[in-house]
Amino acid sequence: MNEKLLVVLVCWLGALQAQVKTGVIKEAVCIIGSGNIINEESESQVENIALLLEEQHYKVHRFYDPNNEWEAIKKASLNASLFIYRGHGTHGGIDGEFGGIVIDQFVSGETIASELKFNLKPLVIFISACGGAGSSAGDESDIGVDEAKKRVLGSGLPFILAGAAGYYANNYSNGAYNFLENWFSNKPLNDCYISSIYPWCSIRENGLQSDPRINASYHIAISSSPDNTYRTKTTTINGKTTTKKVFL
Repeated sequence: MNEKLLVVLVCWLGALQAQVKTGVIKEAVCIIGSGNIINEESESQVENIALLLEEQHYKVHRFYDPNNEWEAIKKASLNASLFIYRGHGTHGGIDGEFGGIVIDQFVSGETIASELKFNLKPLVIFISACGGAGSSAGDESDIGVDEAKKRVLGSGLPFILAGAAGYYANNYSNGAYNFLENWFSNKPLNDCYISSIYPWCSIRENGLQSDPRINASYHIAISSSPDNTYRTKTTTINGKTTTKKVFL
């Protein structure tokens, strides 16, 4: 049985709390990336979250492909307390591995860390981005906990260096929505995380992270679930796309 890491990171500070004061205008950035990522499912996922945020009196800045310019996102992020991205993951991370986003351009981890400015220490959420929660569409076998940890830290690190208070990633369709529903109910972050994973998931790690570039009080939690199914792996090299079935 292969263990496919699917859901998997929440890296947070214990003091991170939802802002739920009635009548207070909060701001959130919701992004659907470029590169053929926008479809009925992706738009529904992000828009359902955007509507949930508006119910909580958030002013939502929507950046759905093709209207997802980096300069506009930077401006909207200044006073955002939530930054949500559904899109492709890249190998543009600070350490040369996973990290970065794909919008109107490829934005590397270094660019995020140096150009993105957060005034309100937001929570950053990645939805179904390769490497963002560990697993990638290119995986042909179980990647293991250590590799998953490296990928999610690579994806979250640029935002944390830019001033984010936490990073959460989930590959399940309603996982991020469920997480936010509980967060807005003022449940502890640990409870929000557990409620957003499926019953058949196992928590593989939960404790203080050790990357010296991140505040030592951050925690990291990783969970996984068995896959045991055939999936289609798509690879594009020099403009030529090939597909094959792999069992995970």
